[in-house]
Amino acid sequence: MLTAIRERATGWIAWALVILITIPFALWGINSYFEGASKVVVATVNGVDLEQRAYQQALSDHRRSLVQIMGRNVDAEYFSNPAFKLQVLESLIDSNLQAEYLRERGYRVTDEQLVSRIRSIEAFHSDGVFDTDRYETLVRNAGLSVEGFEQQQRQQGALEQLRTGLSETAFVIPAAIDRAIELLNQRRRASYTVLGVEKFSHSAAVGAAAVRAEFDNNPDRYVNPAEIQVDYLRLSVVDLAQQISVDEDSLKSYYDMNLAQFSRPGSRRASHILISVAADASADVVNAAQAQAAGLALRARAGENFEQLAHEHSGDTGSAGRGGDLGVIRPGTMALPFEEAVFALDQGEVSEPVRTDYGWHVIRLTDLRENETKPFAEVRGEIRSVLAREAAEEQFLALAEDFQNIVFEQPGSLEPAADILGLPIERSEWFSRATGTGLTKSGVVRQAAFSDEVRVDRLNSEMLEVDSDTLVAVRYADFREQRKQAFEEVRQSIESELVAKAALHAQEVAAQALIDGLRSGANWHEALAEHQLESHELPQDPAKLSGPIEQGVAMAVFSSPVPSPGGATYGGRRLDSTRYTVFQLEEVIPGNPTDAKTAERQQVENLIAARGGEELLSGLRHTLRSAAQVEVFEENL
Repeated sequence: MLTAIRERATGWIAWALVILITIPFALWGINSYFEGASKVVVATVNGVDLEQRAYQQALSDHRRSLVQIMGRNVDAEYFSNPAFKLQVLESLIDSNLQAEYLRERGYRVTDEQLVSRIRSIEAFHSDGVFDTDRYETLVRNAGLSVEGFEQQQRQQGALEQLRTGLSETAFVIPAAIDRAIELLNQRRRASYTVLGVEKFSHSAAVGAAAVRAEFDNNPDRYVNPAEIQVDYLRLSVVDLAQQISVDEDSLKSYYDMNLAQFSRPGSRRASHILISVAADASADVVNAAQAQAAGLALRARAGENFEQLAHEHSGDTGSAGRGGDLGVIRPGTMALPFEEAVFALDQGEVSEPVRTDYGWHVIRLTDLRENETKPFAEVRGEIRSVLAREAAEEQFLALAEDFQNIVFEQPGSLEPAADILGLPIERSEWFSRATGTGLTKSGVVRQAAFSDEVRVDRLNSEMLEVDSDTLVAVRYADFREQRKQAFEEVRQSIESELVAKAALHAQEVAAQALIDGLRSGANWHEALAEHQLESHELPQDPAKLSGPIEQGVAMAVFSSPVPSPGGATYGGRRLDSTRYTVFQLEEVIPGNPTDAKTAERQQVENLIAARGGEELLSGLRHTLRSAAQVEVFEENL
């Protein structure tokens, strides 16, 4: 676009431009161009301006975090949503208030603490050692300066000091720990049955009069909305990648240089028995625990069942119930002494006692898998896709500016951009403001298509970013107004909808009748047999809940009141759109605090203290915000 302006700016047009630019230079100086409009305020917090630049950086950080978490599944339209923008602004305001609070009370991170904090971040390490070049590169790639990142880390470190202080001041009494253990280890004995909607669908019937009445009474529901078709150009990394040819030498070179990428690291599965020892235990206690562990190792080697030994003696309550099984163990996932012992064992071998911060471990290797490297032929297509995409991304960046400029400079047609960029002009299916298919699933595209610029003025849209890999420009092709649907067009769908509603209603009525009968004294098994329903026992161990049905039933059972002695509690809940459960809660068995090991009690105490600290921190945030004078300028977001 700048090239076009330069080529056309000749004669009196050029002189006019020079005069227009010279006048403000003479009156206000060149700084007026760089400073006059640079400060845009999005909010004021206690009289301090929160500028748009800081907000845009926060917006970028939040967007990047979401993309990292959700990958390419996140809809680009979400980022332009006013609710998302306000959420980011609210978070930024809270951060500023917290920073002010921390400064006023002297919380700070020293230079030495900052260096230690940054050097401990593994993402900045190469071969296990902090890499300065990698650190600076990753920070720049995240859109930050090194100084800006370090300032963020100082603020985060100060906030962690506050959080730790609040957690440590939270007082936890033994009774609270006992009560928490009772609840955490609580078991509930229950039975359940599931009513499917199918049997009710067969008997549900809806008369023609009811279908017609639904149509007549809800005319606004049965309309075809206004719809539009557009012609469009799409510049896509995926499309470009399909057109790129990658030579065989490049494929093999990439394979040879990235063998680790195509290798599956060896893994080992292990079980253990933990003899817990406190970190500050005396030497006598440590030695006694070691002797106990050594004795268990001898018994396991002599042929005693390792799973049973773990169940009876292990201080790790989580794995003890599984016979000591820890699952698959890969390098870097466990404490170093434990990991070294695991990777030194042969399959089926039992280790000598191994000391970690948790105590003494007796380890048995239950499965061993060696490193495997996929052959070149197997990954050739994968490598081709990677290299083609890299080349396509370079082309995409080079073509994007031309794409934007041409559709803007030639608003009366998409053909100039199509000819220059070698892109086909495609036509969409019909779509409305609310819904579309394919490309028009994007709300950004639908909004542009129904804009006055496209629909009324018949001009090209601006370049639209559908996602990080796809740019689009659309142009009006055809339009049809909203119209009321004829009864015959929707009769079948109305009938199906009413039948489905009737079936769900009949299902819930039947479930409630069953519950009422049980509460009135009916026998569980006899009542179910009468309705040809099966009874199932709900696993008491949460780890044994299989699938969404049992998990949904467990949620209903654990939210039900405790039954009276000798009685039962009956209830029901919809599990999904087709299934409804009815359950019988027979007994609630609280966890026994006296069975809890010292380490478990400590974990529960730490959990309660941390929760108390978070509640105090949340209360502080609320207090700071309530006392602050905040004004938001949404028009600048």
